[in-house]
Amino acid sequence: MPSPLQIFLILFVIGVLLRSNAVLTKTHVERLAMFVFSVSLPATILVSLNRVEFAPAAWKLPLASCLITLPLVFCSWQLARALQLPRRTQGGFLLTTGSINSVYFAYPVILTTLGEEGLAHAVLFDLGQTTLTLTVLYALAVWHGEGSSTPASTAIRLLSSPPVWALACILTLKSLGLHLPSWLLDVLTPLHLTTTPLASLVLGLSISFSAVRRTARLAALGVMVRMGGGLLLGFAAVFLLGLTGVERVVVMLVAAMPSAVNSMIFAAETGLDEDLVASIVALSLCLGMAMVPWLPGLAVMLLE
Repeated sequence: MPSPLQIFLILFVIGVLLRSNAVLTKTHVERLAMFVFSVSLPATILVSLNRVEFAPAAWKLPLASCLITLPLVFCSWQLARALQLPRRTQGGFLLTTGSINSVYFAYPVILTTLGEEGLAHAVLFDLGQTTLTLTVLYALAVWHGEGSSTPASTAIRLLSSPPVWALACILTLKSLGLHLPSWLLDVLTPLHLTTTPLASLVLGLSISFSAVRRTARLAALGVMVRMGGGLLLGFAAVFLLGLTGVERVVVMLVAAMPSAVNSMIFAAETGLDEDLVASIVALSLCLGMAMVPWLPGLAVMLLE
């Protein structure tokens, strides 16, 4: 296993220990996650995509996310209805099975496994996923919940998102045949290098074992739908779009990633079942971390 992935796992374990022993609390998690989301991740997007040239078929990657997430949400909705889950619980189930942990899991793992080319493809995939998260999934959360969120808050969240601004900026520059100036790269690179270690700490600090104990059975089913169902739909999307090489690897790996940590924020805002959401996020993160050592070998196999 490459040393960056070893460090990623070690920092995750440190984060789990710090949270379980109450050295750091939910407040610390939120502050650290906000720094990664607002500062280090935009720097990573700008630095990494600045050096990558996109193929003409790059549009297939955001489309692939739609072919994965929308069918998965529909299947989750049918399953939740069949189980006759309460409305708030049903909303939490849909939110966590449909959301993909790109910022704090997929990006660092893809970067350390496939390098900057892989990260560039993961960001493009996430362009479609983020759009669905802030429209379809957020709307479902509002509809099922008891909070005071409005559609306007979704638009504000999307338009004020630093990663979205960073992505729009670098794509605009590249479409004009331009690159970031060297002085700006010198400023952004140190911030870019903090993304993977800080994201790993955020993941570890997000684990809540008390919530898992209360909702273990339903949470396990949610993890199976999110990661197992995502993997199957990833295979289907790759086949339908004729993806090959790094694009194929990225789509299949990201499709099976854990549930997004941001689901817990959405659940709190909209009044969903926070215990279930936290449990699915925690269990899926633990399973994802257990799979990390095998991802480099899997990536090589999928590239062949």
